[in-house]
Amino acid sequence: MLTAWTQPEKQLNNRVVNLPRGKFLGGSSGLNATLILRGLRSDYDSWLEAGNIGWGWEDVLPFFKKSETFVSTNGYQADLDFHGTEGIIHTSMPPPLAINDPLVESFIDKGIPYQPDMHVKGEAVDGVGIATRTIHQWSTNQRVADYVNIDPPANLHVAYNTTVLRIILDDQSSGATTAPKYTATTVAAEIKNETGTVEMVTYRARKEIILSAGAYNSPFLLLHSGVGPKDHLKEVGIEVKVDLKGVGRNLGDHMLLNQLYQVKDIATEDIHYWPPGAEAGVREWIEKKTGPMASFCVGVLAFKDLSDRIINKPLWRAAKVANPDADISGHLPGQPHVEYYPIASAIGSELPTKGETIVGLAAMLFGFDQPGTVTLRSSNPHDPPKINHNYLSSELDLALYVEAARFGHEIMVEGSGTHDHIVGPWPVDRIVPSTDEEWKEFVKEGVTTDFHPSSTCKMGPDTDEEAVVDPRLRVRNVAGLRVADISILPTLVHGHTQAVAYMIGEKAADMILEDNRVKAAI
Repeated sequence: MLTAWTQPEKQLNNRVVNLPRGKFLGGSSGLNATLILRGLRSDYDSWLEAGNIGWGWEDVLPFFKKSETFVSTNGYQADLDFHGTEGIIHTSMPPPLAINDPLVESFIDKGIPYQPDMHVKGEAVDGVGIATRTIHQWSTNQRVADYVNIDPPANLHVAYNTTVLRIILDDQSSGATTAPKYTATTVAAEIKNETGTVEMVTYRARKEIILSAGAYNSPFLLLHSGVGPKDHLKEVGIEVKVDLKGVGRNLGDHMLLNQLYQVKDIATEDIHYWPPGAEAGVREWIEKKTGPMASFCVGVLAFKDLSDRIINKPLWRAAKVANPDADISGHLPGQPHVEYYPIASAIGSELPTKGETIVGLAAMLFGFDQPGTVTLRSSNPHDPPKINHNYLSSELDLALYVEAARFGHEIMVEGSGTHDHIVGPWPVDRIVPSTDEEWKEFVKEGVTTDFHPSSTCKMGPDTDEEAVVDPRLRVRNVAGLRVADISILPTLVHGHTQAVAYMIGEKAADMILEDNRVKAAI
């Protein structure tokens, strides 16, 4: 029930990167690319090893499956042992695209083997496969909206056109030194009615408040409630209730870089997405919720460990001398540095002309060397937060991205499946870099967000000074308050965040039932 902002923040080379949010039921899951990748076993096992009891791969896999109803699709090798059958989120493999087979052939030709259904099994391998999508006849957002609109639970009330301002913490101290001094009791919000008038409202919790506002908005609300780094709260004039240094820190994201190419002899989705063909597709979506607008032009995804390409670069060699036993970028052995996903259409501000057929290759960099922050501009909850992602502030990240971009280009123009079909870069005046310095400038100018912000209310054990919530998702030193969204990730996963968000929701619900002594069944 939180209204989000769409104000851009200055990011790279004086460019701005827009950070839109989904302001409707279902949130950003209703306007994303529908890809559902869970991340790797090693991601979750590293959380467990860091002290987050109950968050290893074997712990979370049942909740991934619980959220999903997978519908098999002919022609794809799905591993049904890893898919769910009774969840609210209906998933399937995407409709086959004409470009898929040539792309897979090119990835294989460049040393990346085919791995069927690799994106749900948590395997840390180089591979190319087809990703499950949150699409089966309708969108994920509609499924979530159906849940609350068509047959809502009796104990659910949805407040529309409502903006949460802060969580009110009551001082419950009674001289005890072990119990939290503050208890979260009430949510303060405002509602805009049909006439445009704004009314102040409060919602009082009988047991506890669950904060699920995302990686930007959850820390924003905690800070406005007096929970966060005391120096920052004092700086903006907010009374410090609980000094938690990790609130708004450790911001991670996956960066995205796209390279576009004009192709011949292979149909892409441009004929459906851009005029004049788009009109028919939009009409079909409105009338039937089917057709090209009911899907998205991505099917093939690949993981690649870039160690073999980066190991001899001077910057990498120097860092390796200082720390010979580690992957300098912070990845565990075998974890990929980059994900590639081809996009069977032109994207961006420039549209293809009649007769042009476009395919893009997006390179998404996993991990980040320098995390960012979410902080406040003022004590006014209507002022949007300051979001600093620190994109490419690390030379190591930039060096990795250069190799990711260069290798992606080689896959497209040299790979055996696509090289005979590539006319050249698109737009036609795009110049392909040749030197390291040219590739660096290309990356700096083109990189943007892939909309996977996380970790600003990170989970951790008592020994972790940056931890905002414990492994039960309870906010430290505050009774009656949990956070249950992507902001609790200790580290960003090697995958996308949609499936992870659903898993966290299922697991949080299970823990709440356990803590209230209600038997939960997975």
